[in-house]
Amino acid sequence: MKMIKVEEIAEKYKGYEVDEEKLKEFLTAPKPKTVWDLEEGDRYYYFDDYDGVSLSTWNDIDVDITRRYFGNCFLTKEEAEFEFERRKVEAIMLKYGRREFKYSEGNHYIYYDFPESSIEIGYYKSCQDQGAIYFDTEELCQKAIEEAGEDNIKKYIFGVDAE
Repeated sequence: MKMIKVEEIAEKYKGYEVDEEKLKEFLTAPKPKTVWDLEEGDRYYYFDDYDGVSLSTWNDIDVDITRRYFGNCFLTKEEAEFEFERRKVEAIMLKYGRREFKYSEGNHYIYYDFPESSIEIGYYKSCQDQGAIYFDTEELCQKAIEEAGEDNIKKYIFGVDAE
């Protein structure tokens, strides 16, 4: 079924008369573009402590607002499932690493090398990246890579399909 915008219909059928009640039967309300556009009655996904990804209805109440505020509110099931897996991989990385940057100390980190399509380990003493997870040693980086899985790190941390 081909969907077209009301604006296109208005241009195409300019001059015609419309029974508005019958027209409403054919209209599909626009979907929210972001979670910040959710209105009462809209459906959204989140992940919980028991079932993984769940579906809910936006009622503009504290639980909805809190989920959105903490980044646990998604327009599609696929987005929620991806973020659920991404956070699991990140939790494994944090098991061996830390968010804090230690100036002039060991700050090993994992990065994706696009030309080589590989996960690599780098080292900083005086430059801090936004959002990076740092490790005290290269060995801790390796443990994180082994436990989380190189393909999972590529997919869920760097957004790259593993070859």
